[in-house]
Amino acid sequence: IELIQPTTDDSGVAKYLAKKGAGLHHLCIEVEDIAAALAHIAASGAELINETPRTRPDGTRYAFVHPKSTGGVLLELYQLPADR
Repeated sequence: IELIQPTTDDSGVAKYLAKKGAGLHHLCIEVEDIAAALAHIAASGAELINETPRTRPDGTRYAFVHPKSTGGVLLELYQLPADR
């Protein structure tokens, strides 16, 4: 479980809270192969926010699926680095 809060009034989280109120922001699922998972999701017709994964400084790769393709819930996929 990750708890998040806005750090500025114009952050993405602040905008989300202003629009939707407190509650679930997104679900995150760990996958073994993020590129394959994104290709599979895109092939099903879902709209991807990130068509290619982004990489965090620790090597974790992640991407988001648009909420309009997942019943209104923002979906994050992430893949840990091979050494973890």
